Amino acid sequence: MTRAMKHKPDMNHETDVLIAGGGAAGIATGLALAQTGLRVTIAGVPEAIRDDARSAALFASSFAFLDAIGAGNRLRAKGWPLRAIRIVDVTGALVRSPTTTFKAIEIGEPAFGWNIANADILRELIAMAKETPGLTLDPALITNHGGSGGAVTAILSDRQEITARLLIGADGQKSSVRQVAGIKARIKPYPQVAITARATHPRDHEDVSTEFHTRQGPLTFVPSGEKRSAIVWLMTPEEADRRLALPVVDFTREMERMSGHFMGPLTLEGPQGRVPMQKLVADQLVAPRVALVGEAAHAFPPIGAQGLNLGFRDCEALVKRVSEASRAKADIGSDDVLAAYARDRKMDVEARSSGVDILNTAIIGNLLPLDLARAAGLSLFNAVPPLRRLAMRLGGGMPVFGKT
Repeated sequence: MTRAMKHKPDMNHETDVLIAGGGAAGIATGLALAQTGLRVTIAGVPEAIRDDARSAALFASSFAFLDAIGAGNRLRAKGWPLRAIRIVDVTGALVRSPTTTFKAIEIGEPAFGWNIANADILRELIAMAKETPGLTLDPALITNHGGSGGAVTAILSDRQEITARLLIGADGQKSSVRQVAGIKARIKPYPQVAITARATHPRDHEDVSTEFHTRQGPLTFVPSGEKRSAIVWLMTPEEADRRLALPVVDFTREMERMSGHFMGPLTLEGPQGRVPMQKLVADQLVAPRVALVGEAAHAFPPIGAQGLNLGFRDCEALVKRVSEASRAKADIGSDDVLAAYARDRKMDVEARSSGVDILNTAIIGNLLPLDLARAAGLSLFNAVPPLRRLAMRLGGGMPVFGKT
Protein backbone atom coordinates (compact mmCIF):
# COMPACT_ATOMS: atom_id res chain seq x y z
CA MET A 1 0.00 0.00 0.00
CA THR A 2 1.38 3.41 -0.93
CA ARG A 3 1.93 5.84 1.91
CA ALA A 4 2.31 9.32 0.47
CA MET A 5 3.60 12.44 2.25
CA LYS A 6 2.64 11.20 5.72
CA HIS A 7 4.60 10.82 8.92
CA LYS A 8 4.59 7.26 10.14
CA PRO A 9 3.26 6.38 13.60
CA ASP A 10 6.15 3.90 13.94
CA MET A 11 9.22 6.11 14.16
CA ASN A 12 11.56 3.18 13.45
CA HIS A 13 10.98 1.06 10.38
CA GLU A 14 12.70 -0.77 7.55
CA THR A 15 12.69 -0.43 3.79
CA ASP A 16 14.73 -1.95 0.99
CA VAL A 17 15.93 1.33 -0.50
CA LEU A 18 16.01 4.77 1.09
CA ILE A 19 16.47 7.77 -1.22
CA ALA A 20 17.53 11.20 0.03
CA GLY A 21 16.17 13.95 -2.17
CA GLY A 22 12.78 14.56 -3.71
CA GLY A 23 13.95 16.13 -6.96
CA ALA A 24 13.53 14.65 -10.42
CA ALA A 25 16.46 12.22 -10.11
CA GLY A 26 15.36 10.93 -6.71
CA ILE A 27 11.69 10.50 -7.64
CA ALA A 28 12.49 8.81 -10.97
CA THR A 29 14.90 6.39 -9.30
CA GLY A 30 12.33 5.58 -6.62
CA LEU A 31 9.63 4.96 -9.23
CA ALA A 32 11.83 2.62 -11.22
CA LEU A 33 12.95 0.60 -8.19
CA ALA A 34 9.45 0.35 -6.71
CA GLN A 35 8.19 -0.98 -10.04
CA THR A 36 10.59 -3.93 -9.63
CA GLY A 37 8.88 -4.87 -6.38
CA LEU A 38 11.33 -3.31 -3.92
CA ARG A 39 10.10 -1.30 -0.95
CA VAL A 40 11.31 2.28 -1.45
CA THR A 41 11.12 5.38 0.75
CA ILE A 42 12.01 8.81 -0.60
CA ALA A 43 12.83 11.47 2.00
CA GLY A 44 12.83 15.20 1.34
CA VAL A 45 9.91 15.28 -1.11
CA PRO A 46 8.59 18.86 -1.33
CA GLU A 47 5.00 19.39 -0.27
CA ALA A 48 4.81 22.46 -2.53
CA ILE A 49 6.67 22.70 -5.84
CA ARG A 50 8.51 25.97 -6.43
CA ASP A 51 8.64 27.31 -9.97
CA ASP A 52 11.88 29.24 -10.56
CA ALA A 53 11.46 29.39 -14.37
CA ARG A 54 14.07 26.69 -14.96
CA SER A 55 13.52 24.01 -17.57
CA ALA A 56 15.37 20.96 -18.84
CA ALA A 57 15.94 19.84 -22.41
CA LEU A 58 15.58 16.07 -22.07
CA PHE A 59 17.25 14.04 -24.80
CA ALA A 60 16.65 10.57 -26.23
CA SER A 61 18.73 8.83 -23.55
CA SER A 62 16.53 10.32 -20.83
CA PHE A 63 13.31 9.35 -22.59
CA ALA A 64 14.50 5.76 -23.02
CA PHE A 65 14.60 5.57 -19.22
CA LEU A 66 11.44 7.63 -18.67
CA ASP A 67 9.46 5.57 -21.19
CA ALA A 68 10.55 2.40 -19.40
CA ILE A 69 9.01 3.63 -16.14
CA GLY A 70 5.86 4.94 -17.84
CA ALA A 71 6.62 8.65 -17.47
CA GLY A 72 7.75 9.53 -21.00
CA ASN A 73 4.44 10.45 -22.60
CA ARG A 74 3.26 12.35 -19.53
CA LEU A 75 6.35 14.52 -19.74
CA ARG A 76 6.31 14.95 -23.53
CA ALA A 77 2.77 16.30 -23.16
CA LYS A 78 4.15 19.04 -20.90
CA GLY A 79 7.07 19.95 -23.16
CA TRP A 80 8.03 21.26 -26.57
CA PRO A 81 10.18 19.48 -29.19
CA LEU A 82 13.73 20.58 -29.93
CA ARG A 83 14.46 19.92 -33.59
CA ALA A 84 17.70 21.88 -33.86
CA ILE A 85 20.36 23.59 -31.75
CA ARG A 86 22.05 26.74 -33.02
CA ILE A 87 25.26 28.28 -31.59
CA VAL A 88 25.98 31.95 -32.31
CA ASP A 89 29.22 33.69 -31.29
CA VAL A 90 28.63 37.21 -29.94
CA THR A 91 31.72 37.30 -27.72
CA GLY A 92 33.37 40.00 -29.81
CA ALA A 93 36.44 37.77 -30.11
CA LEU A 94 39.13 38.69 -32.63
CA VAL A 95 38.59 35.25 -34.21
CA ARG A 96 34.85 34.74 -34.35
CA SER A 97 33.41 31.22 -34.33
CA PRO A 98 31.07 30.41 -37.21
CA THR A 99 27.36 30.10 -36.49
CA THR A 100 26.69 26.37 -36.27
CA THR A 101 23.34 24.57 -36.39
CA PHE A 102 22.86 20.95 -35.38
CA LYS A 103 19.65 19.43 -36.81
CA ALA A 104 18.07 16.27 -35.42
CA ILE A 105 16.94 15.23 -38.89
CA GLU A 106 20.62 14.79 -39.84
CA ILE A 107 20.80 11.78 -37.54
CA GLY A 108 17.40 10.44 -38.55
CA GLU A 109 15.53 11.77 -35.50
CA PRO A 110 12.44 14.02 -35.54
CA ALA A 111 13.79 15.89 -32.50
CA PHE A 112 16.72 15.81 -30.11
CA GLY A 113 14.25 15.78 -27.24
CA TRP A 114 11.72 17.95 -25.42
CA ASN A 115 12.15 21.04 -23.29
CA ILE A 116 10.06 20.79 -20.11
CA ALA A 117 9.74 23.10 -17.13
CA ASN A 118 11.48 21.65 -14.07
CA ALA A 119 8.34 22.25 -12.02
CA ASP A 120 6.25 20.23 -14.50
CA ILE A 121 8.77 17.37 -14.51
CA LEU A 122 8.66 17.15 -10.73
CA ARG A 123 4.89 17.55 -10.56
CA GLU A 124 4.29 14.68 -12.98
CA LEU A 125 6.82 12.35 -11.37
CA ILE A 126 5.42 12.97 -7.88
CA ALA A 127 1.88 12.33 -9.15
CA MET A 128 3.04 8.98 -10.53
CA ALA A 129 4.93 8.17 -7.33
CA LYS A 130 1.81 8.70 -5.20
CA GLU A 131 0.05 6.03 -7.25
CA THR A 132 2.89 3.48 -7.09
CA PRO A 133 2.56 0.56 -4.65
CA GLY A 134 5.53 0.04 -2.36
CA LEU A 135 6.71 3.65 -2.69
CA THR A 136 6.55 5.98 0.33
CA LEU A 137 7.09 9.73 0.01
CA ASP A 138 8.10 11.74 3.06
CA PRO A 139 8.81 15.49 3.40
CA ALA A 140 11.28 14.98 6.28
CA LEU A 141 14.97 15.37 5.44
CA ILE A 142 17.75 12.91 6.17
CA THR A 143 20.07 14.54 8.69
CA ASN A 144 22.50 11.70 9.43
CA HIS A 145 23.20 8.11 8.58
CA GLY A 146 25.48 5.25 9.49
CA GLY A 147 25.70 1.55 8.88
CA SER A 148 27.16 -1.73 9.87
CA GLY A 149 26.97 -5.15 8.30
CA GLY A 150 24.09 -5.51 5.88
CA ALA A 151 22.19 -2.28 6.53
CA VAL A 152 22.34 1.49 6.79
CA THR A 153 20.24 3.50 9.24
CA ALA A 154 19.26 7.10 8.60
CA ILE A 155 17.90 9.69 11.01
CA LEU A 156 15.33 12.11 9.61
CA SER A 157 14.56 15.67 10.64
CA ASP A 158 11.35 14.51 12.38
CA ARG A 159 13.38 11.97 14.45
CA GLN A 160 12.36 8.94 12.45
CA GLU A 161 14.95 6.20 12.06
CA ILE A 162 14.77 4.24 8.82
CA THR A 163 16.89 1.17 8.12
CA ALA A 164 17.58 0.14 4.51
CA ARG A 165 19.86 -2.12 2.54
CA LEU A 166 20.81 0.77 0.24
CA LEU A 167 20.87 4.55 0.67
CA ILE A 168 20.81 6.66 -2.50
CA GLY A 169 21.97 10.27 -2.32
CA ALA A 170 19.94 12.36 -4.77
CA ASP A 171 19.99 15.41 -2.52
CA GLY A 172 21.72 17.95 -4.72
CA GLN A 173 25.02 19.76 -4.81
CA LYS A 174 25.14 20.25 -1.02
CA SER A 175 24.35 16.56 -0.49
CA SER A 176 24.41 15.61 3.18
CA VAL A 177 24.52 11.94 2.15
CA ARG A 178 27.75 12.56 0.23
CA GLN A 179 29.28 14.51 3.09
CA VAL A 180 28.33 12.06 5.86
CA ALA A 181 29.59 9.17 3.72
CA GLY A 182 32.97 10.90 3.56
CA ILE A 183 32.95 11.26 -0.22
CA LYS A 184 34.96 14.30 -1.26
CA ALA A 185 34.05 16.40 -4.28
CA ARG A 186 36.11 18.55 -6.62
CA ILE A 187 34.42 21.95 -6.74
CA LYS A 188 35.32 24.73 -9.15
CA PRO A 189 33.30 27.94 -8.70
CA TYR A 190 32.73 29.99 -11.84
CA PRO A 191 32.44 33.79 -11.91
CA GLN A 192 28.92 33.33 -13.26
CA VAL A 193 25.29 33.37 -12.23
CA ALA A 194 22.43 32.05 -14.36
CA ILE A 195 19.29 34.14 -14.62
CA THR A 196 16.32 31.99 -15.64
CA ALA A 197 13.13 33.37 -17.16
CA ARG A 198 10.31 32.70 -19.62
CA ALA A 199 9.19 34.99 -22.39
CA THR A 200 6.79 35.20 -25.31
CA HIS A 201 7.84 36.76 -28.61
CA PRO A 202 6.23 37.60 -31.98
CA ARG A 203 8.58 35.47 -34.09
CA ASP A 204 8.47 31.70 -34.42
CA HIS A 205 11.44 29.89 -32.87
CA GLU A 206 10.85 27.04 -35.36
CA ASP A 207 11.66 24.50 -32.61
CA VAL A 208 15.29 25.68 -32.60
CA SER A 209 17.19 26.22 -29.36
CA THR A 210 19.59 29.14 -29.86
CA GLU A 211 22.69 29.74 -27.73
CA PHE A 212 24.29 33.20 -28.00
CA HIS A 213 27.81 32.78 -26.63
CA THR A 214 28.65 36.04 -24.86
CA ARG A 215 31.95 36.73 -23.12
CA GLN A 216 30.27 36.20 -19.72
CA GLY A 217 28.53 32.98 -20.77
CA PRO A 218 25.71 31.78 -23.03
CA LEU A 219 22.33 33.46 -23.40
CA THR A 220 20.08 30.58 -24.46
CA PHE A 221 16.52 30.63 -25.81
CA VAL A 222 14.94 27.17 -25.60
CA PRO A 223 11.51 26.59 -27.21
CA SER A 224 8.87 25.97 -24.54
CA GLY A 225 5.62 26.61 -26.43
CA GLU A 226 4.22 28.35 -29.47
CA LYS A 227 6.17 31.63 -29.73
CA ARG A 228 7.37 31.07 -26.17
CA SER A 229 10.90 30.35 -24.89
CA ALA A 230 12.60 29.40 -21.67
CA ILE A 231 15.67 31.59 -21.19
CA VAL A 232 18.94 30.90 -19.38
CA TRP A 233 21.39 33.80 -19.27
CA LEU A 234 24.85 33.37 -17.73
CA MET A 235 26.69 36.48 -16.55
CA THR A 236 28.86 37.78 -13.71
CA PRO A 237 27.22 37.96 -10.25
CA GLU A 238 27.50 41.74 -10.35
CA GLU A 239 25.68 41.96 -13.68
CA ALA A 240 23.04 39.52 -12.45
CA ASP A 241 22.34 41.67 -9.41
CA ARG A 242 22.19 44.82 -11.53
CA ARG A 243 19.89 43.33 -14.15
CA LEU A 244 17.52 41.72 -11.67
CA ALA A 245 17.16 45.10 -9.95
CA LEU A 246 16.10 46.75 -13.23
CA PRO A 247 12.47 47.42 -14.14
CA VAL A 248 11.22 44.48 -16.21
CA VAL A 249 11.03 46.54 -19.40
CA ASP A 250 14.70 47.55 -19.08
CA PHE A 251 15.78 44.00 -18.28
CA THR A 252 14.04 42.66 -21.40
CA ARG A 253 15.52 45.42 -23.57
CA GLU A 254 19.04 44.38 -22.50
CA MET A 255 18.21 40.77 -23.34
CA GLU A 256 16.87 41.79 -26.75
CA ARG A 257 20.02 43.77 -27.54
CA MET A 258 22.32 40.93 -26.48
CA SER A 259 20.45 38.51 -28.76
CA GLY A 260 20.29 40.89 -31.71
CA HIS A 261 16.47 41.25 -31.43
CA PHE A 262 16.19 37.91 -33.25
CA MET A 263 12.82 37.07 -31.69
CA GLY A 264 11.43 40.58 -31.71
CA PRO A 265 10.14 42.31 -28.56
CA LEU A 266 10.14 39.98 -25.55
CA THR A 267 7.41 39.81 -22.92
CA LEU A 268 8.48 38.14 -19.68
CA GLU A 269 6.12 35.67 -18.02
CA GLY A 270 6.25 34.56 -14.40
CA PRO A 271 9.26 34.67 -12.08
CA GLN A 272 12.97 35.04 -12.74
CA GLY A 273 15.50 32.82 -10.98
CA ARG A 274 19.11 33.37 -9.93
CA VAL A 275 21.42 30.34 -9.78
CA PRO A 276 25.19 30.53 -8.96
CA MET A 277 27.35 28.39 -11.26
CA GLN A 278 30.01 25.87 -10.30
CA LYS A 279 31.49 22.58 -11.43
CA LEU A 280 31.17 19.73 -8.93
CA VAL A 281 32.34 16.17 -9.44
CA ALA A 282 32.32 13.61 -6.62
CA ASP A 283 35.61 11.75 -6.28
CA GLN A 284 33.61 8.54 -5.87
CA LEU A 285 30.05 7.65 -6.83
CA VAL A 286 29.68 5.08 -4.05
CA ALA A 287 30.58 4.30 -0.45
CA PRO A 288 29.54 1.33 1.72
CA ARG A 289 25.75 0.98 1.29
CA VAL A 290 25.62 4.41 -0.44
CA ALA A 291 25.28 5.47 -4.09
CA LEU A 292 25.11 9.00 -5.50
CA VAL A 293 23.02 10.14 -8.47
CA GLY A 294 22.27 13.47 -10.14
CA GLU A 295 23.68 16.68 -8.71
CA ALA A 296 24.86 14.93 -5.58
CA ALA A 297 27.42 13.34 -7.93
CA HIS A 298 28.01 16.06 -10.53
CA ALA A 299 26.95 19.56 -11.51
CA PHE A 300 28.07 22.14 -14.06
CA PRO A 301 26.78 25.13 -16.06
CA PRO A 302 23.78 24.58 -18.38
CA ILE A 303 25.77 24.31 -21.61
CA GLY A 304 24.66 21.69 -24.10
CA ALA A 305 21.73 20.63 -21.88
CA GLN A 306 23.80 17.93 -20.16
CA GLY A 307 22.79 18.30 -16.50
CA LEU A 308 19.55 16.38 -15.88
CA ASN A 309 20.20 14.09 -18.85
CA LEU A 310 23.41 12.97 -17.15
CA GLY A 311 21.49 12.53 -13.90
CA PHE A 312 18.85 10.30 -15.50
CA ARG A 313 21.63 8.14 -16.97
CA ASP A 314 22.90 7.70 -13.40
CA CYS A 315 19.41 6.65 -12.33
CA GLU A 316 19.03 4.17 -15.17
CA ALA A 317 22.44 2.58 -14.54
CA LEU A 318 21.86 2.25 -10.78
CA VAL A 319 18.37 0.81 -11.24
CA LYS A 320 19.78 -1.75 -13.70
CA ARG A 321 22.42 -2.98 -11.24
CA VAL A 322 20.12 -2.99 -8.21
CA SER A 323 17.25 -4.74 -10.00
CA GLU A 324 19.64 -7.40 -11.34
CA ALA A 325 20.80 -8.11 -7.80
CA SER A 326 17.22 -8.18 -6.53
CA ARG A 327 16.14 -10.70 -9.18
CA ALA A 328 19.11 -12.86 -8.28
CA LYS A 329 18.14 -12.69 -4.58
CA ALA A 330 21.50 -11.01 -3.92
CA ASP A 331 22.34 -8.12 -1.62
CA ILE A 332 21.22 -4.96 -3.44
CA GLY A 333 23.59 -2.75 -1.43
CA SER A 334 26.68 -4.95 -1.65
CA ASP A 335 30.10 -3.62 -2.57
CA ASP A 336 29.98 -5.63 -5.82
CA VAL A 337 26.68 -4.08 -6.94
CA LEU A 338 27.81 -0.54 -6.13
CA ALA A 339 31.24 -1.02 -7.71
CA ALA A 340 29.56 -2.14 -10.92
CA TYR A 341 27.38 0.98 -10.92
CA ALA A 342 30.42 3.20 -10.37
CA ARG A 343 32.26 1.56 -13.27
CA ASP A 344 29.24 2.03 -15.50
CA ARG A 345 29.04 5.76 -14.84
CA LYS A 346 32.49 7.09 -13.99
CA MET A 347 33.80 7.66 -17.53
CA ASP A 348 30.60 9.36 -18.76
CA VAL A 349 30.46 11.67 -15.74
CA GLU A 350 34.12 12.64 -15.95
CA ALA A 351 34.08 13.17 -19.73
CA ARG A 352 30.96 15.32 -19.84
CA SER A 353 31.94 17.35 -16.77
CA SER A 354 35.34 18.05 -18.32
CA GLY A 355 33.80 18.85 -21.72
CA VAL A 356 31.42 21.44 -20.32
CA ASP A 357 34.21 22.94 -18.21
CA ILE A 358 36.49 23.27 -21.24
CA LEU A 359 33.78 24.89 -23.35
CA ASN A 360 32.70 27.29 -20.60
CA THR A 361 36.31 28.25 -19.91
CA ALA A 362 36.88 28.85 -23.62
CA ILE A 363 33.85 31.15 -23.80
CA ILE A 364 34.69 33.32 -20.79
CA GLY A 365 38.49 33.04 -20.98
CA ASN A 366 39.03 35.97 -23.38
CA LEU A 367 42.28 34.40 -24.57
CA LEU A 368 43.20 34.19 -28.24
CA PRO A 369 44.34 30.51 -28.15
CA LEU A 370 41.00 29.50 -26.59
CA ASP A 371 39.06 31.55 -29.15
CA LEU A 372 41.06 29.96 -31.96
CA ALA A 373 40.41 26.45 -30.64
CA ARG A 374 36.68 27.10 -30.26
CA ALA A 375 36.42 28.59 -33.76
CA ALA A 376 38.40 25.72 -35.26
CA GLY A 377 36.21 23.13 -33.57
CA LEU A 378 32.92 24.63 -34.76
CA SER A 379 34.37 25.16 -38.26
CA LEU A 380 35.25 21.48 -38.35
CA PHE A 381 31.70 20.50 -37.39
CA ASN A 382 30.36 22.71 -40.19
CA ALA A 383 32.75 21.30 -42.77
CA VAL A 384 32.60 17.58 -41.90
CA PRO A 385 29.02 16.24 -41.70
CA PRO A 386 30.00 12.79 -40.32
CA LEU A 387 31.86 14.49 -37.46
CA ARG A 388 28.85 16.76 -36.82
CA ARG A 389 26.54 13.73 -36.70
CA LEU A 390 28.89 11.97 -34.30
CA ALA A 391 28.90 15.03 -32.03
CA MET A 392 25.10 15.13 -32.06
CA ARG A 393 24.81 11.47 -31.10
CA LEU A 394 27.36 11.77 -28.33
CA GLY A 395 25.83 15.00 -27.03
CA GLY A 396 22.37 13.48 -26.87
CA GLY A 397 23.53 10.26 -25.25
CA MET A 398 22.50 8.25 -28.31
CA PRO A 399 24.21 5.16 -29.72
CA VAL A 400 27.09 6.23 -31.96
CA PHE A 401 26.06 3.78 -34.66
CA GLY A 402 22.40 4.36 -35.38
CA LYS A 403 20.22 5.92 -38.01
CA THR A 404 22.02 8.31 -40.32
